[in-house]
Amino acid sequence: MDIRRIKLWESRNATIMTNDLVQVVIEDQGGMALELSTATASGGVVNAHLLPYYRGTETSVYSDDNSSFWKDSPYFYQRSGSYFSFPHFGMPMEGEEQSGYTASSYWMVERYGSDPEFGGVWLLSSIRDKKRGWKAKKIDMLLPGHPVHYTAIFITNTNDEPLIANAVWNNEVGPPFLEAGCVINASAETWTTGPDSMIPSIEGRLAENTQFNDLKKAPLKGGGTADISDVPFPIGKTDFITGRISPKADLGYSSIINPRMQMIYFCFFQGPQQRDEGAIPINFNTFTLDFGGRSETPWALYDGGMSQQYSINCMNGTNNLYHGLKDTSPLLDADTVFTIDPQQTKHLYYGTAFAPYENARIGGNFFSAEQQEQGIVLKRTKSTATIVADSTFQALKGLSRRVLRGE
Repeated sequence: MDIRRIKLWESRNATIMTNDLVQVVIEDQGGMALELSTATASGGVVNAHLLPYYRGTETSVYSDDNSSFWKDSPYFYQRSGSYFSFPHFGMPMEGEEQSGYTASSYWMVERYGSDPEFGGVWLLSSIRDKKRGWKAKKIDMLLPGHPVHYTAIFITNTNDEPLIANAVWNNEVGPPFLEAGCVINASAETWTTGPDSMIPSIEGRLAENTQFNDLKKAPLKGGGTADISDVPFPIGKTDFITGRISPKADLGYSSIINPRMQMIYFCFFQGPQQRDEGAIPINFNTFTLDFGGRSETPWALYDGGMSQQYSINCMNGTNNLYHGLKDTSPLLDADTVFTIDPQQTKHLYYGTAFAPYENARIGGNFFSAEQQEQGIVLKRTKSTATIVADSTFQALKGLSRRVLRGE
């Protein structure tokens, strides 16, 4: 187990956390987890997370001579890997950054160290929005023997008015782990697409404003269906879908499997049946299936050019598609926003696993994910694979109590 601070570029710093299985690199800017890497069966090491070709390296987009290429957006400038969007998720509104203040601003590192009870390493960082009246603390943790990056978020409304918000965890996955032949999965039971106008300059293949129940039978614009659980080669299309998680679910999850590598990227969180008091709800699984369907910068080298990005964003949160706070109406009979009352603190526990598996049949996708004592068990008829994990976040909860008390 190890944790240390590094300088990426001038005024761009990060924290490296390692255990015996995975390595995580978390940049202060945006709290971006640039890297979640592990050893492959062939003996190499692979990072699951997307590192966009357009990621900036200067102090900020505002000091970059080419800031217009990123649309003057700190989010686009530092975007990478896994990150948290709050209190807004979607296209920018007046006074809001695209995909939220937390993904666009600087997280201040307060402390880091090792945990005597569980033997893990941890990082405490914080962010504050004085204008809107809220503050947040984030605890990142690794445990020995677990291929999992655990994170806890605690958000306090310091204002005198209720805070209505979105909260979405983004997990952007890219090559070399992501390739044609990968398969996606999630805990949602009912899915929907949005209007074509929701995200400008996207060329999609799915019918707009359409519900469906099976990722293998997603409706196409020209009629018929497509199996969108199967990842294609770059096809010049980008689609955005959201699915409602069953209110009876104990465990919420989304995943990407690479059958050739026999590796799985698995995001998990408390399902509606396990949420404790004060928990931020995660009502939806959401995917951006970005296979080359964006022709504007920074995705393309120039406006009207060919997209340079091939990625999937596995998002889990409470949001109305990509509308942000412009549309807070329920979606698929579930809330798309939540409220933090004045002086109230709400929390979110989240895990991101990246690990090889032994049973090759899991590469054809799994049918269920179950919480068991040894971790999360993926089942495909009689075949199983186990991800060693603290699926109920007991260690993260205990560590959070001690760290926030200053022990």
